[in-house]
Amino acid sequence: MKTLTALLLCSAGALANTAQQEQQINMMLAVMARSGALEQLAQCVEISPAELESAMRQTLSRCGIGDINADEPDAAHRTCMQQHLPAFSGVPSQRWQACDSDDATEEDPLLAELDALTARIGERDPTAAEQQQMDDIIARMQQRGVAEMQQMVDGMIDGSQGTASSITLPIFPQSQLLINLPARGTIDIAEQTYATLPGASFITTASPQQVLEYYRQQLPGYQMHRPALLAATDVALMQHVPAGFDYSRDTGKAFSIPHIYIQPAQKAEQQRLAGAQTLFFVYYPPAD
Repeated sequence: MKTLTALLLCSAGALANTAQQEQQINMMLAVMARSGALEQLAQCVEISPAELESAMRQTLSRCGIGDINADEPDAAHRTCMQQHLPAFSGVPSQRWQACDSDDATEEDPLLAELDALTARIGERDPTAAEQQQMDDIIARMQQRGVAEMQQMVDGMIDGSQGTASSITLPIFPQSQLLINLPARGTIDIAEQTYATLPGASFITTASPQQVLEYYRQQLPGYQMHRPALLAATDVALMQHVPAGFDYSRDTGKAFSIPHIYIQPAQKAEQQRLAGAQTLFFVYYPPAD
């Protein structure tokens, strides 16, 4: 169970202020709780999930979040985590090390099942029954991947609630906050790294046109842009549109420009908010 390593690798960099760091910690712990990783690690180190959450919160507040963009986890940060988790949790460091070792990693039963089937088939062509069995295993692995991704998204949503005050651009009335990432960062697209502004996503029962009209009134200096591939459905209202820019092609560049991106809500958003018509994103300048 490489939970501590994963915690370091999933960190989003040193945040600009204490409030932003606290939100990032909340989000990380919410993701761990949603995925079951918090309870699993608590069982391994033999304390309650509440005690583990408290110890992790204190440790991350002391050591910081770490840097997701580093090629390797920061040694000083990892050392800080390893020193303070035992102190704040009352669990000996040897126990933490055991739970963070490869020996504590549970074997993936689906992967083991697939490996055993592949070994049995060997170099020959699979029978129809074996091919069906292989397809069923792969389908279950894919379904599990979707469920794990949904757990992560749900955790990020949980950790974002109550943070709308950090958003420096107007927020459409009667909209529901989904995820808010309140710090600058970077994103890699097609082997190129782009700087990103803080960003937040929202859903609302209002139509995309109503949302667009609101922001055109609130941000009169912003320019409207429709992506070439989604011109019939999506629209961006941007602080400025660079020469030759197209959102479909230059998404990475867009993340560093304050703007609103508006699109129709899909089934997933409608399951979160009955009657949802619009999903929109607000990329905003940080307050600091």
